[in-house]
This record gives sequence, structure tokens and C-alpha cells, in this order.
Amino acid sequence: MSGFNNSAVRAIFEELRVELIERCQPGDMLPNERLLAERFGVSRNTIREVIIFLEAYGLVEKTQRGPRVRAPDAESMFRIVSQVFDRSPAAYRDVLHFRRLIEIGLLPDVLDHITDEEIDVLERQAEEMDEHATIRERAEADFRFHALIVDAARNLVISKLYEAMAQPMIFYLEVGKSNRGIGPTTINRHRRIVEALRDRSYRKLLEASEEHFRFSAQVLDQETATEVALPG
Repeated sequence: MSGFNNSAVRAIFEELRVELIERCQPGDMLPNERLLAERFGVSRNTIREVIIFLEAYGLVEKTQRGPRVRAPDAESMFRIVSQVFDRSPAAYRDVLHFRRLIEIGLLPDVLDHITDEEIDVLERQAEEMDEHATIRERAEADFRFHALIVDAARNLVISKLYEAMAQPMIFYLEVGKSNRGIGPTTINRHRRIVEALRDRSYRKLLEASEEHFRFSAQVLDQETATEVALPG
């Protein structure tokens, strides 16, 4: 977020951020731009930039009366963090490792809470995944399959974090989706996960999930090696 290169914007943002968290309640209105500009001895344009950042971080929301304090939103904060990731092979591997740590760690909670209806949805998602026409659509469908599993653990914070990381994860999933030949294998890996969930077997679920991540890592290594080898 380039505006933070402006030291005045950053300093005012930090002061207001602490003030909003410690002294204000959701629904409180911010002072108008003129009053804030007078308070900090800056232009109204500088205050407008500060408010843009406060909105981006989920601390305030626009209304017809002006910016209003909103309840803390972890997902908004996570989404800001997700924007710093590039599309390098190293970043893709880190994102895959992040996914593995989250999803493998949640498996016991998933088994405790997932319903038969949710498993039915996962099964349909797996079967229909390769029917999507574009690489982007197939990557989004793959992400949605795994997000449904994460949601089944009933951990709101982790679900929000996972959803906020959607774009970096979809970017990495797109890498393998350009190779239509791996589609059937991916679907079979997902079927194994669904079958293990239906059996309510942690051992089978762990094996199927670990196998899926090993396969994903192999595909990622192959595809990024090809990209690196290409001129330009």
C-alpha cells in the first residue's frame, strides 16, 4: 500500500488506529476531515489517505454521514497481509506448506464436526471440478473444495484466515491447472478424501490428505521448473 511511504499518513494512521481500538465503540463517528486536519496540522488530502487505510484495515466504514467505527474484523487484516505475496516458485511452495499445516492440523476437528450433508457437497464439488472451462475456474473450484473442509472444523478464526488467503492459494493452484492431464488424478485424490470422511476414519483421512499434498508438491515442482527453464 504505497500511501504508507508518506510518513505523515503512517503516523496519523497509527495514532488513530490505537485510538479507535482503545477508546471508541463500533458505531461511533469519526470527526470530519476538517477537524482531523486541524488536529494533526495536515491537509485534508492527507486525512483522506489515512481514512482510506483505516477502511482497508476494516477499522472504519463509509456512511452518508462520514466514516464510522466498525467492529474488529480479523479477515480484513488477514487480507491485507495476503497482498504482499508474489507469484514466485518460492512463494508458491510456502503457500502449499501453509495449506498443509492448516488442513492436516484441522483433520481431527473436521471429523468431529462435519455432517453427512457437507460430505455430499464435497463429493459433488470433487466430481464437477474438471468440468470448468478455464484454468481460473478450475483453480477456484479446487480452492473451494479445501475451504469447505476447513470450514467443517468450525474454527471461525482459521476459516477467516484461510478465506482471506484465497487469492495467493488460487494463484498457486492455477500453476497445475494448465496441465489438463493431471485433472483425473486430482479428482481421484479428492475422492479418496471424501471416502475417508464418509468412513469417519482419521487414519484414512490423514493418508489421503498427505498423499494429496505430496502429489500437489510434485506437480508444483514440475510446473515451476518448466517455467524457470523457459526463456524470458
